[in-house]
Amino acid sequence: MYQSRCMIFRSIARFKITEAECLAPWRTCKMMNAELLERNFGVQFPEELDGTLDLQNGAANCCKFNRWGTLVAVGSTDGRVFIFDFVTKGIVKTWTAHALPVSSLSWSRNGRKLLTASADTTVAVWNVIEGACMHRMKYSAMVTSAVFNPRNDNQVLILQLNYPPCLDELEPRSQRLITNDIPGAVEDGVSAIAFDRRANYLITGTNKGKLVVYNAKTLKMVSWGKQNSVQQIKQIVVPRRGNFIITNSQDRIIRTFDLDDILECHNGSTIEPKHRVTDIVNKASWKAVCTDSEGYYICGASTKAHSLYVWERTTGTLIKILHGTKGECLMDVQWHPIRPVILSVANGIVSVWTQAHVENWSAFAPEFTELEENAKYEEKEGEFDLEDEDAEVDDKANAQDSDEEIIDVESLKPNEILCSSDEEDNINALLPDVTLKTGPLWFLPITPECDPAEALPLPGGHFTDGRRASSHILSVLEEESRKRAMPEPIGKVPMKSRKVK
Repeated sequence: MYQSRCMIFRSIARFKITEAECLAPWRTCKMMNAELLERNFGVQFPEELDGTLDLQNGAANCCKFNRWGTLVAVGSTDGRVFIFDFVTKGIVKTWTAHALPVSSLSWSRNGRKLLTASADTTVAVWNVIEGACMHRMKYSAMVTSAVFNPRNDNQVLILQLNYPPCLDELEPRSQRLITNDIPGAVEDGVSAIAFDRRANYLITGTNKGKLVVYNAKTLKMVSWGKQNSVQQIKQIVVPRRGNFIITNSQDRIIRTFDLDDILECHNGSTIEPKHRVTDIVNKASWKAVCTDSEGYYICGASTKAHSLYVWERTTGTLIKILHGTKGECLMDVQWHPIRPVILSVANGIVSVWTQAHVENWSAFAPEFTELEENAKYEEKEGEFDLEDEDAEVDDKANAQDSDEEIIDVESLKPNEILCSSDEEDNINALLPDVTLKTGPLWFLPITPECDPAEALPLPGGHFTDGRRASSHILSVLEEESRKRAMPEPIGKVPMKSRKVK
């Protein structure tokens, strides 16, 4: 970029042209690239329904992606937890976690632990690989929210109904209450809570529209301010990138606040949001709110219908409304951490919303042409020759040099798509362990199910599915093996070879 600017300034000084005239080709090229990306790769938000996740007679109540979007946990109304491989959309593990519906889910940073909360007033920590319970805590009321510390999976943040939030240590077991010392705190309970990206602060929202920030280590209040509304804050969303938070309030307005503005505000002052979005036409209230990995778009789930509203955060423009089945009531919504995919939970069904994919082969091969009817292919001169006899000597030498290019397969560079602004600089923190004992857990290994039609033979005429082959099948196998000059089937004594005189 610096060299490009220097070339522009030299051109201005030498040819005496304006900067606007010099930058015009560069701006045109940039617009063409943006148009090419949008045409070939689509917009970065979902556009259509792409199916559902099969819960096998289970009714979903909430869902949560892991940090990379490779696995998704689904909590059901009967207390079961399902782990889906999002690539195959299949269940890789399931277990019974609680006696009543699961109300909240949270993944640890490395993806090896799953935190579940339920209406039965219990919170449990699970080993994802084994499906075993590591810790289980009992509380006084229903737990509405339970989240892991983003930087320490030994700490969990708990919010109970009509109780102050608390920060619990798992090993050794300890609990610290988060007290509210602001004026009128007795009548103003905490209704939403979240960690910031780096777990330096705790952000709480109250029933009267106040935002209170605490130090995550000392639990001392840092600052507090008020929204320009006294309505309850139902949810606080912290994006993966950017230094802002999103609040979902009872007054049907979704607001975006800069975290620095909250930290630097005078206690008790009104904090003006950077952006706000709302449904001006239908005046819909929002059951849940989520955002994409970049924080460019905001998705709001309506409480009255299965409708998802997608806005541009910076402009507040409504760009898409996704309508599900009529009569369904939304319970939860989650945006994929990397891809433009949204999961919505309504009436026990997990729906998957994705982009509208259109095949455009000419984007990958400019010479590709679509055929309306069969046509005879005309071979080009030297197209399938091993060596082009008409090529010049320099071209052959360059081809040999290109074949000798050294490819580095040892050093790894971090993929910027999989990284957010809260990632560490150490690339080893993203590398999984081959033994699956340490490091981040990207996928869950599963044992493939063997189709009875593809069962393998075992000694004695048995198969891997427990069946025994009939004498007719064995005779057919013997005949086929003799015809193909192959060894006899396993479990049968081979025939004696005849000597040819």
